[in-house]
Amino acid sequence: MGIPELKELIKLKLENADERVLRIVDSVLNEYSKETVAFDSKGYALNIEEYNLKVEEGFEDIKKGNVLSNEEMLEKIKQLKKK
Repeated sequence: MGIPELKELIKLKLENADERVLRIVDSVLNEYSKETVAFDSKGYALNIEEYNLKVEEGFEDIKKGNVLSNEEMLEKIKQLKKK
């Protein structure tokens, strides 16, 4: 199930939800929006600490030479599309 389908399913469930559920969802979304500063490549939300760790990991990869050229990345994408 993709994100659009999941959103639609949640909308349908919220239409039938009672006040208690709506207040819980509202609270969760309020906290979520306060803490989220970015998303990783898989769509997971990152708070500021997690984001900073990902940035540091990226710098370490660069230092170690764990990088790909644009051409290498395009080839990887082509291979993934074939699967």
